[in-house]
Amino acid sequence: MTPSRLHPRHFWADETGLTGLLLFSLGYFIVMNSLGEFWFGRLVAHIFFSLVIVAGVLTTFKQRWLSFLVIVLAVVSLALNWAEEFRLVEGLAVLTTGLTFIYLGTLLAMVIAQVFRDGPVTAHRIRGAILIYLLFGVMWAFAYQVVALTIPEAFRLPEGLIAGDPEALRRELTYFSVVTLTTTG
Repeated sequence: MTPSRLHPRHFWADETGLTGLLLFSLGYFIVMNSLGEFWFGRLVAHIFFSLVIVAGVLTTFKQRWLSFLVIVLAVVSLALNWAEEFRLVEGLAVLTTGLTFIYLGTLLAMVIAQVFRDGPVTAHRIRGAILIYLLFGVMWAFAYQVVALTIPEAFRLPEGLIAGDPEALRRELTYFSVVTLTTTG
């Protein structure tokens, strides 16, 4: 491998970026669902989610015309997610969730294009296909969260879960989405 291939931009713009994006996504799922009830678990989950957003931006460098749109969506999504984590701004949960949903939809479209383009099937493309499946689950969770935040009676939530707590709601709806998607429920 030449030194220019070791540059981070080449890693993320190539199919190897799909593997990195999958690892960050799995880290987000695992930490959020196992440690999300604790403050440090939420913080680590936010870090993994931020890494997913940043890695998603880095994978778009091949498509120059999408780079600007993706960077703007990513920066706004990152800023709003971290503002929500530290309770800097109240009442933006629907906007944060909606913009993150749009960003994830754009990322999903780009990952689909990269996985299904012409060329040989590689291990990175297979990992990208797994990532597509997980991104569908996360997107549904964000769609459910928008509904739950705008219509609090839309879901029968577990006892003690308040529809106004975006973190607990996101954790519960992500679990619901993945369990439904994988038909394990």
